[in-house]
Amino acid sequence: MAESKVAILKRFVLSKPTLEPFGDESPMSSAAPPKNVRESLEIIAKYVPASAADAPVEFVRDLAHRWKERGGLIAGKPRHSDRYLDDLLRALGTPIKSLTPKLVGRTNLRPADASVLVRLFLSHWDYIGDPSNTNIGAPSEDLYRPMLADDSEIEEVSRYVAERVSAIGLDARIEAEPGMVLAMPGEDMSDVIATEFQASAAYFQVGPGQTVLVPQPEKALIGFRNLMDRLWEIDEADDHQRILIWALDLGRLDFDDLESRLRFMNVEAVISRFKALLRFKDSSREARWNWLQSKTVIALHDTLGVRPDVPMLPAFDPNHVLFSAIPPRWAGLSSFLTLYGSERLHEANYSIFLRRPAEETSPTRDTGNARGYEFNYYGHAVLKSDTKNEFEARSMKLNAPGRSYVDARDSAYFIPRVGGDRPSRCLAFARGRRR
Repeated sequence: MAESKVAILKRFVLSKPTLEPFGDESPMSSAAPPKNVRESLEIIAKYVPASAADAPVEFVRDLAHRWKERGGLIAGKPRHSDRYLDDLLRALGTPIKSLTPKLVGRTNLRPADASVLVRLFLSHWDYIGDPSNTNIGAPSEDLYRPMLADDSEIEEVSRYVAERVSAIGLDARIEAEPGMVLAMPGEDMSDVIATEFQASAAYFQVGPGQTVLVPQPEKALIGFRNLMDRLWEIDEADDHQRILIWALDLGRLDFDDLESRLRFMNVEAVISRFKALLRFKDSSREARWNWLQSKTVIALHDTLGVRPDVPMLPAFDPNHVLFSAIPPRWAGLSSFLTLYGSERLHEANYSIFLRRPAEETSPTRDTGNARGYEFNYYGHAVLKSDTKNEFEARSMKLNAPGRSYVDARDSAYFIPRVGGDRPSRCLAFARGRRR
């Protein structure tokens, strides 16, 4: 049988002895970086978990994410916004078209884009300028301190990442069938939750109409069990104190109201998953359940019930915990529109992570509330993959929704800790009754 054109092209490209610019005689498609680049990547790995060799595009996007967290605030808003980054790139004479779609995964990131972004992030790592300054016209050395000490190190890393983007992209194009295949937007939901949970003191799961997502209905219970096992393993691996909080809205319990019916079924969906963990035969069932009881809080908004006689219970707008209405700051976000468009807003589903401050040195230190901590927000949605022709749960990071949401979630974090070091055990409903 005659060899196909695709096979001939692949054999030619992958066997062509092109040399690395660093003096390494391995082919350009090799993932192993030269020694000097490897040493620089080890420094960067303290901030960015993704591999520049195996996942260079994810590496660039993770680096962008960490850079955005390091700019501080201007008038209560993050300095390192996409608009600020775009202005900075233009000021340096290296603008990137469709910057935001490339950073969130809706458009392919080109090798040249990767090189420019890595160079900028590494050379503009620590902001040392006037905190109130909004002018980016000043020389970069007056505003930023680089992550790597030498400009040549930054240049070599940016060049290496660009080459890896090019090599991996070429492999993908060779393997693919004719026709362009766009990458799924965002990241795998379970991976995002696990990564954020590891660095967090609290994990909130919120969704007024859909608190749990089901990409494949036949795997709903298994998927929930696997995620809980993953979080359990993370929590047992260190001495950090973490809690899991599900915020649910029972609704008005009115048969004639669609929203009431959806919210009631949403609560029942969460109950069924915990019941499965308790009742299904599993070698880890008892140990897992004991861990969940010691770590889990169910916050149920029940307008028809009797308010508990707890004088320390603070007053706040339930919407700021439940997100029953879309925060105005999210309505126009490109990431939010990618997940939900304008027709699936009732399917909005969020995870919020209360992250420990970087200066916290003791893994068991507990301030008793969320002051001094920071929140990370993610939206989740079930999207269809063009390559696999099946549905996947995907996640994208969202901006902070506003101070009132932070204050309310701070209270929600504090309430279950009033009675002691561990949260109240709120899983009684899974045994057949609600507490």
